[in-house]
Amino acid sequence: MQITEKQDKGNVVLVLDGRFDFGARKNFKDTVERIEREGCSHIILNMESITFVDSSALGLLVIAHQNLKIKQAQLTIVNPQPYVRQVLDLANIPKMIQIVSSVDEAMLLSPRSASVVN
Repeated sequence: MQITEKQDKGNVVLVLDGRFDFGARKNFKDTVERIEREGCSHIILNMESITFVDSSALGLLVIAHQNLKIKQAQLTIVNPQPYVRQVLDLANIPKMIQIVSSVDEAMLLSPRSASVVN
């Protein structure tokens, strides 16, 4: 799996491409942990180019969500393909991690966009 990282309005958008499976675990985990250490409050996973997910990918999503939640940050998934969405739904991922249809929609969910200036 290829991961392309983009900074956008205080959020980090990770564009994922290929198969999100056991072989991609180290790259994904290392990338998310580095972004967490940098203090990002919202990681947006653009999954529109992911063609396959397995159980290790589902576990990584749950762990990333839990770790971010502890730090009062959030994880959002964007536009998974129908097959990938079906797997996410079967694993009840949408009950933990919000899934939206576009990066722009995910940006509106950012904690930074909801903050009030004193």
